[in-house]
Amino acid sequence: MIARVTDVMAWLDAHAPFRYAADWDNSGLQVGDPGAEVARIMVALDVTPGTLTEAATSGCQCLVTHHPLIFQAFKALRFDQSPAVLIVNAIRNGIHLIAVHTNLDMACDGTNQQLARMLRLEGCSPLESDPRWQGEERYAGLGAVGELPQVMTLEHFGAQLQRLFPGACLRLVGDNRRPVRQIALCTGSGAGLMEMAIARGCDVFVSGDFKYHEARRAEEAGLALVDLGHFTSERLIVEPLAEALRVAVASAAVEVEVLTAREEAEPFYSPMG
Repeated sequence: MIARVTDVMAWLDAHAPFRYAADWDNSGLQVGDPGAEVARIMVALDVTPGTLTEAATSGCQCLVTHHPLIFQAFKALRFDQSPAVLIVNAIRNGIHLIAVHTNLDMACDGTNQQLARMLRLEGCSPLESDPRWQGEERYAGLGAVGELPQVMTLEHFGAQLQRLFPGACLRLVGDNRRPVRQIALCTGSGAGLMEMAIARGCDVFVSGDFKYHEARRAEEAGLALVDLGHFTSERLIVEPLAEALRVAVASAAVEVEVLTAREEAEPFYSPMG
């Protein structure tokens, strides 16, 4: 039995319904033919020259990423400028591009819930919830708030995260000696939810891309921050998403191989190693 791009879209929709995506988002099929045949899929965080090359050399017809390549309208399709150069490369290599962005953030097996499970948080609830989808089985809301199994110092919590993500460039805000237990998190760039974490009385907010004045605001409010980095906080979903697709493929009884990008790496690094 032959699988097509529309089948991949249906599998993804069953896992993380596209209706959960934020109004400003651009999830879904971005480049390609819905009716095209698919025998091999690659899953990655981003569409980059590297992931496109890896998908092409691996013989993939579909590249599924968390971040959309096409996010804003553009007035020209110049082959020497992004995102056009990546779009053209995808078309030339017969690779169809699908993004599962904020719908995956909101799903019960999405980015935020995956990080919450890795931190072993208990009694989780969303930081923000859309009333349209509350009560749906696949909906978990945006971000998460939960408790660690036991109280620990901020220093201990930071060290725990560093062990979980040894390649991450962690940044912390707050007194290392303070006891923490109630944790808020939002994968990617979650600073917009910081006031909600403060209002909920959380001890720590884990996210990425915090700016200087946001750190000062957290200090003032008595909220510790852990900047896990945008890449690290979301790359963790690539393998679980690939596995969900493998399960869907097996249920559909089609011959489709699902791979994950191996060359994708954190763009930031420390000169100290």
